[in-house]
Amino acid sequence: MARPRGANRRRFVLALVVLTSLTLITLDTRNGRSGPLGAAGRLAHTIVSPVQSGVSAVTRPVSDWWSGMIDSGSIKKENRRLERRVAELEGNQHQAEAAIALNHELQAQVGLRGKLLGAANPVSARVVDRDPGNFESTLTIDRGTADGIAEGMPVMAPDGVVGHIVEVWRDGAKVRVLTDPESAIAVRPVLHPVIGIAQGQEGSDEISVDDFGPRAPVHTGDEIVTANLTNSLYPPDLPVGTVTSVDEQSAGLGLSARIKPYVDFGELQFVQVLRWVPGEGAVVTTTTTTTTTTTSTTVPGVSTSTSSVP
Repeated sequence: MARPRGANRRRFVLALVVLTSLTLITLDTRNGRSGPLGAAGRLAHTIVSPVQSGVSAVTRPVSDWWSGMIDSGSIKKENRRLERRVAELEGNQHQAEAAIALNHELQAQVGLRGKLLGAANPVSARVVDRDPGNFESTLTIDRGTADGIAEGMPVMAPDGVVGHIVEVWRDGAKVRVLTDPESAIAVRPVLHPVIGIAQGQEGSDEISVDDFGPRAPVHTGDEIVTANLTNSLYPPDLPVGTVTSVDEQSAGLGLSARIKPYVDFGELQFVQVLRWVPGEGAVVTTTTTTTTTTTSTTVPGVSTSTSSVP
């Protein structure tokens, strides 16, 4: 079917106008913006601009889509590289924070060891295992009988008392911490001589004293230390914790107090074992030396010597 002649004519006229406009624009650019050609060139710009804008509006989405298809692979690859780099940097940051925390703890252990050296010749040990309960009641350390550790010896951290040794073997030992229900420790307020026995509580991170006297000067916020009690597992005046509450028992039986230990048992990495024997004090390491005496006797033609060890 033949197309209408009018439509062909309109297309021809449009093509002629566009061609003429392009020619005028070229001449306008080459000859400047003044004069008749300049005016004709500006008119041509006015005529062609709507056509050019329409063509750009149609072709731009196609161009953007095509560019996205071509670049999507490299963009995804770059995203993966950046994600790996972010994860690597975050891992480095966590490692640095852990190293700083470990350094602080080691410095605190060195300071604690310096304070205790004259009293109990402590043994430094690393925590290698923990009780799996909600509140760790035992810890396992990597020092044992080979290092002079024995059952009953107290265990310290820079913040205060940890507990005492309940089981020991050649290269390790188990520590019962203060919050264990079977733990017991003689304590007193720093400012007063009243003594009570603090015990661990099931499912609690605090210890409790139920035998302070009715008029015992114990108050919330008091600092608690170990008491100088005969045959106590612990040397006197070691830091234990802070009183969090005080209650008066019924029938005038006395005061009960709850104490929050200074030590965070779940965060411990290193401890000091005090070589201390209840009722005897610090274990003193002694060394023995032997002296050999040599006596020489001279006989004509014969030389003899004898040695004796006292």
